[in-house]
Amino acid sequence: MWLRLAIVTAACTASTDAAWTRGSIEVSPGGVVFLAKFCFDFAPDAGPKDPVGKIEATLHSSSPADGLIKFVLFDDEAKSYPVSSSLGGFGCDSDRLKKAARWTQVINATDLTSGKTPFADIYEKIRPRWWYAAIVDCSGHPRTIDYNVHMTNVRAGFLAEFSIDRVGPKGMCLFMAVYSVLAGCQLMALLKRSTSAKTQHPIRLLLGLCVGAAAAGTLCVLLNISWYAYHGEDQNNLYMAGKLLKAGSKYTLLAILLLLARGRCISVPLYGRDVLKEARILVPLYIASVSLEVWGEFAQSRTYTTDSVYRTYMGDIIICIDIVLLALYLRNLFQSWGAEPDAPKRVFYRTWGLTYAGAFLLLPISVLTSQCVAPWVRSEVIFFVSNTTHCAFLALLIIGLWPDYTQPAFCIDHPSALATTFGVKTELLEGSELVEGPKICRAKLGSNFLSTLVSLPKEG
Repeated sequence: MWLRLAIVTAACTASTDAAWTRGSIEVSPGGVVFLAKFCFDFAPDAGPKDPVGKIEATLHSSSPADGLIKFVLFDDEAKSYPVSSSLGGFGCDSDRLKKAARWTQVINATDLTSGKTPFADIYEKIRPRWWYAAIVDCSGHPRTIDYNVHMTNVRAGFLAEFSIDRVGPKGMCLFMAVYSVLAGCQLMALLKRSTSAKTQHPIRLLLGLCVGAAAAGTLCVLLNISWYAYHGEDQNNLYMAGKLLKAGSKYTLLAILLLLARGRCISVPLYGRDVLKEARILVPLYIASVSLEVWGEFAQSRTYTTDSVYRTYMGDIIICIDIVLLALYLRNLFQSWGAEPDAPKRVFYRTWGLTYAGAFLLLPISVLTSQCVAPWVRSEVIFFVSNTTHCAFLALLIIGLWPDYTQPAFCIDHPSALATTFGVKTELLEGSELVEGPKICRAKLGSNFLSTLVSLPKEG
């Protein structure tokens, strides 16, 4: 239900950092409502005749058709920045509004019946800066206003519709290439003829699903960026598909690591019930995480803040989810390490197990790192740090699980009773089925992964 709510929210609400922001909002008597924000570029030679940005709006209201309202622009300077905890001080004729407003246009409510189109030029000379568009009521009447606000960086060419803090196509193309290479490598691993089994172990299939989701999600985001460059707003289907696939890749990776921390595929065989157990934990968290992130991105508070969504209450909850999963991972890891008598596997738990724990800290570390840089590059820092580390962990698993070159600690390709696939015992290859190499064993597993998952034998 949360996921459906998130999708409906994304479809019906305008993104607050989009070039085009559209919607309908109710303005209380004497109140102030923020409509949109945008981070504009700067240029030392900017001026009234050669601006770096433009703000254009269209306001419409049918009733009541009397009184005045103000269309106001603020920026992120300390004396102008609208602090969320004290928005009530922006009265129509208040001294605070007069000091904070960078640009104001008074509009007669009678003009709103046919529509009013205020516009302004922006010419920043020192640094990138956020600007905020707001409506202040002076009439004393509640009213509903239909609006659209269009903000552009006019010197940015193809990227004119992009707020400076938004991740652009260059970074996305870079990671699209990296994820494509990783997906190609994992596909080769899945198609590779193994000397021990004709069917691939499900842990490799899960890894393939993880890498494929990351590549597909990045492609959706890249296509959405292209759409955004031409239309100034997100394409909702691509936006949600990118969110779902990228989050799905993350939680599939965490599921694989949680299975390894419990000793599956290392100390004991992997059974279908193990995957289902992790799914019962991670699927609700996956849905909650995506829903909270989308909800946070489209919240009204996003129209007057400079922080990323991960610096909101919603973002704090998402980070706490990752930390709770890290605690669960470490608990299981130390339990498996303590119960394992085999020295090489104990070394694996102590070294690689602790290394993989970093996958649970991708988001917390990204957010923490982003606080050390300027606000307009924080989203890019989070994007680059989280995707770089995600790619690194995927690459480590692809190499560590490569057929016939699997790390010795894994028991998925070894001629022993532990060489099982979802609890299905292995048998020796015979006659013409032998491949070059020592006589080892293969799993009797059907080609249909899902059918195997639901028809597994009892453990033991």
